[in-house]
Amino acid sequence: MKRLSATELRAAYLAFFAERGHTVRPSDSLIPENDPTLLFTGAGMNQFKDMFLGVGNLPFKRATTCQKCLRTGDLEVVGATPRHHTFFEMLGNFSFGDYFKKEAIEWAWEFLTGVLGIPEGKLSVTVHTTDDEAAELWRGRIGLPASRIERRGDHDNFWPADAPAQGPNGPCGPCSEIYYDLGEGVNEADRQLEIWNPVFTQFDRSGPVPGEGALNPLRQKNIDTGMGFERLVAVLQGVKSNFDTELFMPIITRLSQIAGRAYVFDSASGVKMRRIADHARAAAFCVADGATPGNVGRRYVVRKIIRRAVRDGVDLGISEPFLHKLAPVVSTILGPTYPELPGQLATVQSAIENEEVQFRRTLDKGLARISLLAAELTARHRTTLDGEAAFALFAEQGMPLEIVKEEMAGAGIVVDAAGFEAAMARHREVSGGATADTVFEVGPFEEIRAGRPPTRFLGHTEQKAPAKIAGIIAGDRRVEQATSAHGDVALILDRTPFYGESGGQVGDRGRIASRGAEFVVHDTKRVEGYHLHLGRVRHGALSVDEPVEAQIDAAWREAVKKNHTATHLLHQALRRRMPGAAQAGSLVAPDRLRFDVSFTRREFPDLADLERDVNALVLANLPVRTEEMPLARARELGAIALFGEKYGDQVRLVNIGDGASRELCGGTHVAGTGEIGGFRVTSLAPIAASVLRVEAVTGAAAIEAAGRDRAVLAALSTALKARAEELPRRVEALQGEVKALRKELDEVKNKQARGGVEDLIRAARRVGDAAVVAGVAPGAGAKNLREMSDLVKGKVRSVVVVLGSDEDGKPNLVVAATRDLVERGFDAGAVIKEIAPKIGGGGGGRKEFAQAGGKDAAGLHAAVEAGADLAARMLGGLHPLSP
Repeated sequence: MKRLSATELRAAYLAFFAERGHTVRPSDSLIPENDPTLLFTGAGMNQFKDMFLGVGNLPFKRATTCQKCLRTGDLEVVGATPRHHTFFEMLGNFSFGDYFKKEAIEWAWEFLTGVLGIPEGKLSVTVHTTDDEAAELWRGRIGLPASRIERRGDHDNFWPADAPAQGPNGPCGPCSEIYYDLGEGVNEADRQLEIWNPVFTQFDRSGPVPGEGALNPLRQKNIDTGMGFERLVAVLQGVKSNFDTELFMPIITRLSQIAGRAYVFDSASGVKMRRIADHARAAAFCVADGATPGNVGRRYVVRKIIRRAVRDGVDLGISEPFLHKLAPVVSTILGPTYPELPGQLATVQSAIENEEVQFRRTLDKGLARISLLAAELTARHRTTLDGEAAFALFAEQGMPLEIVKEEMAGAGIVVDAAGFEAAMARHREVSGGATADTVFEVGPFEEIRAGRPPTRFLGHTEQKAPAKIAGIIAGDRRVEQATSAHGDVALILDRTPFYGESGGQVGDRGRIASRGAEFVVHDTKRVEGYHLHLGRVRHGALSVDEPVEAQIDAAWREAVKKNHTATHLLHQALRRRMPGAAQAGSLVAPDRLRFDVSFTRREFPDLADLERDVNALVLANLPVRTEEMPLARARELGAIALFGEKYGDQVRLVNIGDGASRELCGGTHVAGTGEIGGFRVTSLAPIAASVLRVEAVTGAAAIEAAGRDRAVLAALSTALKARAEELPRRVEALQGEVKALRKELDEVKNKQARGGVEDLIRAARRVGDAAVVAGVAPGAGAKNLREMSDLVKGKVRSVVVVLGSDEDGKPNLVVAATRDLVERGFDAGAVIKEIAPKIGGGGGGRKEFAQAGGKDAAGLHAAVEAGADLAARMLGGLHPLSP
C-alpha cells in the first residue's frame, strides 16, 4: 500500500478521473451560492444540484472535485472519536446521465487497489437489499466473494437516508459503501471503516406528502460518489486517527504550545485539543467564505463552533484569546489547496478573535448562571433543565446548547434539547431566520426556475427595456396573474435593467408596466441568476408571459453608482493607510456608503487623510472601465476579490484609472470619478476587535454634511467663547476643571459612606457563623460602593455584603464576600445575576465580588432585599468549615 501525503492523494484522485473524461472542478464555497435550502455545503454533489435535477446547463456530463464540506450532526462526538469532524474534505466523481453503476464500481476498485495499492483482502462492500445489479457487479466484475458483500436496508444504503420511508421528495437512490478493515487491536465496532460511497440516483420520488410518494425511475440516471478524504489519508499513513495526520497535527502542536501542556491522545485534555483543532479549521473556512458568527442560521452555527472551542481552551488553562492564533496554521496546511483562506486570513483572524473576546466577557456570567440553576434544580430534586431555560442561557448569556449540556451533566442534570430547538425555532421565525436544510426542496421559485432560463441583466447599459414576465410569486404560491389584491408580489422577468441586490449594493427601484397595468418595484433581489422584482400592482393585472416595459428609478441608480465607485476608492485608500487591512463587509445605498475593514495593528488612519486621498481621485476624474475576463487573468492583474462573494470562471473587472483600483465587481458604477462630486466621512470607529467601520456620503450629501459640521463648530465657538482653532485647548481646560470637581465630590461621598458603614454592620443579619450586611447608600457611585464593601469585609470576619445606590437616577449594585465564604462555595456573581434585572440592568463578576448597573432606580430597594435573602439562603446551604 502506498504511503501518500494529503496533497499527493488529492492530486492522484483528480488525475485518475480526469484521465477518464471527468472535468476537474474547483471546490464550491461552504456557503451554497443562492441556495436557501442549505445552510452549508455538506457534500460534493451540492454544487451540481441543477445537473442532478436535470435543469442544469454545464457543458459536461462527468465531473470530479475535492470539496470542502461542513456538517454538525456529529458535533457532540468530535474529538472523542478518531474520525468525526465538522469541517472535512470530500473527494467525488459525478456522472449526469452518462455512466452508471458498472463504471462507478469498477473505477472505485481500480483506484483503491491499483493506484493506491490497498490489498484487496482488506476491502469489503455493502449494497442495498434490493440492488441485485450492484451485488452482481461486485461478484461478477470485481470478483468479491459473497462473504464480503453485505446487503443492508434503507437507513444504511439508500440516499437520502431512509428516503423510501421518510426522506424528502426528489432524486434518490441506493448506494454501495466500501469498507477498509483496520485489523486487530481496534474496537470491533470500529474495525470496518467506510472510505468510499457511490450513490446511484436512479429514482425520483414525488407525492403530496414528503416521503410517501412513489419511487419513479429517473429519465437521467446519475452517479454521486463521496470519498472520505481524511479517513483515507489516515489509512494510507498507517495512523490510528485522522487527527494523527499532517492535516491536524500541526494545529494540535501549536495549541499545545499555547496551552503550555503536552498532547496526550488518551486523555480528557486530548479530546479537547482534537476538538479545538477541528473547530479551528471549521471556523477559519466558514469566515473565509463569508459566514461570520451571529445568532441566526449559518452564523449561529459558526458562533456555536467557536464558543465550544473557546470553552475547551478555558478548561485547558488558556486565559487569553487563542483560537485566532491557530488560523495561520490552518492556512499553511490547506491554503495551497484553497487560496481563498490565505487571501482572507486577516479577516478570518479578526472575526474569530472578536467572537472569542465577546464570549469571554460573558462566559463567567453564563457559567455562574448555570451553576445557580443546577443548584436550584438539585435542591428541588429535579434532573432535567427545560428547553426554554436552556435557550434563555443562549439568548441572554451566549451559552450554546452543547456547553449547557456539558456543564449540567456534571451535576447529573440532563437538558431538554428538543425544547431548546423548539424555542430556537420560534426565535428564528420571529427574527426571519428560519432555514430549511434539505437539498431538494421544491417551492414556487424552484417551479419557475425549472422551466425558465436565468434573467438576462441589461442594467450596465440600459435603464429601460422591454421584457416578458417569466413567473409570478404571491406569498408562498406561484400564480399566473397578479393584481393589487395580492399585496406584496415578486415578478421574475426574462430580461431586466433592474440590479438585484448583491456585493453590498442594494437592489434597484422603479416600475414595470404593461398596456393596462402598472407594478411599483420597491426592491430587487438576485437569486441563482434570477432577478426577483419585489413590489405591488398599483392598478390593472399582470400575467405570466405578458410583455411589459421595465424602467428603473434613474435618480436612485445614479446615487448608488456614485457611492459604489466611491467605495472602491475608499477601499484603496484604506489599504494604503492600513497595511494588511482586508475588506470585511460593505453597504452601498443611494444615501450613504458603509465599509468594514479588518486590521492587524490598532492604528487607525486619520479621517482627514482618508477624505484627502479619496477626493484627490475624485478631482482627477479618472475613467472607470469594466471588462469581462477569466478569473485567473483577473488575479494575475492584481484584482481584489470581495469578502464573502463567490465567482465563476468568467468575472467582471472594474478598473479605475491606470490601476488606481482593480476589483472584481458586478455592480453599477459611474463612467468617471469626477461624477462622484465629493466625498466626506461621517463616521470612523471600530465596531469589533480588529474591525473598523467607515461611513461616508458623496455628492450633494457630502456638501450638506460639511455644512452641518460647520454649523456645529460655529455653535461651539459661540458657547465656549473661543475661535474654532482655540476649541481643542478650551475643551481640554474644561475637562481638567470637571475632573478636579469630580475628585472633590468623590472625597465627600467616601466620607459619607464611611460614616454609614457602622450603621449597616449593626443591622447585619446573622446566618450561622456568617453575616449578611445589606443596605442602600443614596448618592454613592459604583466606586464608593466597592470601597464600602471593602470596609465592611475589613471589620467583619465572615460576611456577605449587598449594597445599592442611586447616583443621579442611575442605580448600582454590588455583592461581595470574604474569602473564607467563597472557599466554602458562595458565589457573588450568581447573586448579582439574579437581582440585576430588578433595576432593569445586568452585571457580573467573580465569586468574591460582582457588580451591576441598571436603568430603573425604583427597583433598587427590592433588589438589595432580594440579594440579602438569596445570600442568606446560599449561606445556609454552604458546606461546613473543615475541622
